[in-house]
Parts: sequence; structure tokens; C-alpha cells
Amino acid sequence: MTRWTWKALFLCGALGCSAEPGMAVVLDVDVDAGVEPGPAPTTCASGSIWTEATGGTGATMAPGYACRNCHLRQAPSMAYFFMGTVFPSLHEADGCDARLVEPSSVKVEILDMEDQVRLTLVPNSAGNFMSTTLQPSFPMPYRARLVGPDGTSRMMATPQSNGDCNSCHTEQGAQNAPGRIALP
Repeated sequence: MTRWTWKALFLCGALGCSAEPGMAVVLDVDVDAGVEPGPAPTTCASGSIWTEATGGTGATMAPGYACRNCHLRQAPSMAYFFMGTVFPSLHEADGCDARLVEPSSVKVEILDMEDQVRLTLVPNSAGNFMSTTLQPSFPMPYRARLVGPDGTSRMMATPQSNGDCNSCHTEQGAQNAPGRIALP
């Protein structure tokens, strides 16, 4: 059997978009020759994709897309500082309706640099969450913690200053994010 080694560089936790190089962990992973390196397969667990024609506009629109970036161009008065989407897994497609089973039991906690919770956001059934102000009410940077319905949590490893969460948490991840904001 032919085998090859794939060096994976893990730079941050499940919510982080960048990390200090000194915190990186390098793992050697043996993979069978039949597995192609590259992007992880994109899924849509709910099987339901949002479109403006079928889903309209409003709080459940465009799950997974960079919310604030779009709002700054299309609806500046609603370009809330913290905006994003919680999904059931890391590689959900843009527009996939997360259809969270217990959205009111999920919390996105925004923490200051002393790890004090400054804001708690609750996603809607599409997974979308947003703050209600255009600017943060506390000094940047911040970190985020995602608390799932069962109380388990996942903490962002690296402080951030951009509240447009989906700009890093894309289908495959950008700026060293591992992918989507995924339930723990």
C-alpha cells in the first residue's frame, strides 16, 4: 500500500481566524494514497439552500455569507458590528440553512481581553446571530466562545478586531480559521 505524509499545521481553535506562530502545532498525518489532499467536502446537512427568491430578506437571510460586509454596502444602518452564522459542522455551503434544532439554547459569547462576557448573542433557526449596535461597546480586541445546547463550549484561540465572523469562517476557512463556526 502506498502511503504519504501530510503535514497539517493547526494554527488556532475552532473559532479563531489567526494565531501566533509560537502556538502552532504541527502534526504528521499518514493518509492512504487514494485520498486526495485539498479542500474538505462541502456539505449542507439540512439540504435546504437559502435564496432571496425562496427565503426573502431579514434575520434568516444568506446564512454563511459575510453579513457585515454586505450590510455595509447594502444596508449600512443594519451593519451591526458582530454578525455571523452557527452551523452543525465545519464545512457547510454558503446559503445552507443551518436549521438549528435548539437555537435558543446556543450562545455566542463575546469576551473582552480579561475573558469577561461582554455580550451574549443567540442565533436564530437559520444559525444567524447579530448584535444590535454598529460599534462594540468595549475596547477591542475580543474573543468568542460558542456554547452548545448541552453546555459544552469552544473558545476562539486568537483575539480579533473584526466582528464580521463569516469573513473568516467560510466553507473552507480563511485567515487560518478552520471553517464555519460549528457547534461543539
